[in-house]
Amino acid sequence: MQLIDTLSLQFTEFGESDVSPPYAILSHRWIEGEEITFQEFLNPEGREEMKKKSGYQKILHACMKAQNDGIDFIWIDTCCMDKGNHDEVARDIKSMYAYYESSVVCYAYLVDVYKWNFGRESSPCEWFQRGWTLQELLAPKEVVFFSRKWKKIGTREELKELICSVTAIPLELLEGKAFPKDFDVKTRMSWAIGRMTTKPPDQAYCLLGILDVTLEPDYDEDVETAFGRLRDAMQTTVRRSKPMGDSVALEDPYQYVGMCNLYMSYRSLTKSRNGEQ
Repeated sequence: MQLIDTLSLQFTEFGESDVSPPYAILSHRWIEGEEITFQEFLNPEGREEMKKKSGYQKILHACMKAQNDGIDFIWIDTCCMDKGNHDEVARDIKSMYAYYESSVVCYAYLVDVYKWNFGRESSPCEWFQRGWTLQELLAPKEVVFFSRKWKKIGTREELKELICSVTAIPLELLEGKAFPKDFDVKTRMSWAIGRMTTKPPDQAYCLLGILDVTLEPDYDEDVETAFGRLRDAMQTTVRRSKPMGDSVALEDPYQYVGMCNLYMSYRSLTKSRNGEQ
């Protein structure tokens, strides 16, 4: 796991056998052409050019917030994931929920919120409409929201009723009094309906932590295949959890309904955005 030293802005690597130090983590929307990659962050000679990107300023502000909170390290997906290394990408995708769950605090940066008016707008900011941000909202111990200018909006606890009204996620979950695994599969999957991802298979992969299953990501597959493999992985997990001799239905109706609703929601939104009938 690569962490950024919030003071030196340098990478520090921690192996699987190492005990990771307390760290913050960033949740945000990626901006095409503005984010800093792993390779760019490693190159000190390109720092001046890199500073022109809004993604660098985002890293800088997140590090300053962590420093102010007394946290020496932070994990930021855009630059801490080596996207040129397939094995590392697969590991990070499968470990993503755990990364957020193990963090001290998650900073949720809402780039399209200039002045907080949440709950009185016709639609919420885009952060609440993305697939990966679902687990980034639920997994961390604490989530703190910031506006485009890095002004603090509030914590998940402080904004729980507004978040509940927009996402339909139960209050007890937002309060930390319950965990995703306390809810049935159909309910957990319903929280993702209407959320979008840039890469179609991520519609399935972003649910791995929420559903507590493991799946090897394959970005060459289509979204339908990804959901099929997710269903199979869930069935395998159920079988392993059953006592010897107990039977498991090949098609759990709750899993099936959840998969169908989520997949059809994705297809409908995709067609709408592409102007298809």
